[in-house]
Amino acid sequence: MSFLMQSFLITRRSGRMLLVIYLVSLVLGLLVALPFYNTLRAETGRSLAFDALLDGFDYTVFTDFMHVHGKAISPLLSVGRWVSVVYLFLSLFFTGGILMRFAEPNRYVSMGAFWQACSHYFRRYLALFALVALTVALLAFIWLLTGTLLVMAFSDTLSERELFWIGFSCFLAFVLMATLVLCIGDYAKVDMMRRDEPNALRAFARASLLVIRHGRRTWGLYWLLLLISTGWFAVYLAFEGAIGMSSWTAIVLVFLIQQLFIFGRIGLKVVTLGVAWQVFDRLVPPPPVVYAGPVLTEATTTTANDPINGEPVEPTSGTGDTEKTAD
Repeated sequence: MSFLMQSFLITRRSGRMLLVIYLVSLVLGLLVALPFYNTLRAETGRSLAFDALLDGFDYTVFTDFMHVHGKAISPLLSVGRWVSVVYLFLSLFFTGGILMRFAEPNRYVSMGAFWQACSHYFRRYLALFALVALTVALLAFIWLLTGTLLVMAFSDTLSERELFWIGFSCFLAFVLMATLVLCIGDYAKVDMMRRDEPNALRAFARASLLVIRHGRRTWGLYWLLLLISTGWFAVYLAFEGAIGMSSWTAIVLVFLIQQLFIFGRIGLKVVTLGVAWQVFDRLVPPPPVVYAGPVLTEATTTTANDPINGEPVEPTSGTGDTEKTAD
């Protein structure tokens, strides 16, 4: 639990970074939400169908609504999907800056250094993301094929309920393996920064050995954070269901709760990466030469007041003490 507390404390001192990531997420959301709302109002006019959906989801009302106004709504749904893709790539982009914050926890890190770290590691993390996505897709195919073959093999001898449990067991096995791969991906990101490793495959292989050898500290903490995130989502759903969408006051209140939930999710994502850094730093001794190229120079050579407490920050030993020529 000390890893979790340390990551939480560092995240709490990173208010500007969290605010920047949140504002980017908010702008992307508004790019879809505002045109979507204006289109709905323009299409429905005085129709009560739109207001009926505010009281709760009704499949019949939704089907009728899309049948009448689908041509106007479908392009906006397509835009929403593309915005989701953009947000995914931005999440990868921010990873380098987030990890640099944990690499230099006791030093002032300017936003310029944060953006440099984001851009410097983006291509490496993009290659790692492709490797992780390919691995998860391969696992999905394997377990889908396994479940299908098992159901076909025992379809004449087992009941429908027993066949369901066979399929569910295969799905559960896939979920467990997928979370393991995602956990390995986080530790591979740390490995790539700590060792200045440009090769995603080598970093993924080393991270796999680390996670498998220390499953309780790595995969176990990853699952704990997943459960915390799930609980946070359940709390949001409970508040949204209790408030409802029956008036504009309720809609504004639900919107504010949604923004709090989004900010909390961003914080949990940062804490998850921070836990990976803390565990990796404890389990893996520092390499003989640690990367401290132009990305970390601004942060590690600047002596400034702590932006939160206003106290001078003294230089300490860390990843910025030795230098290596960047790729």
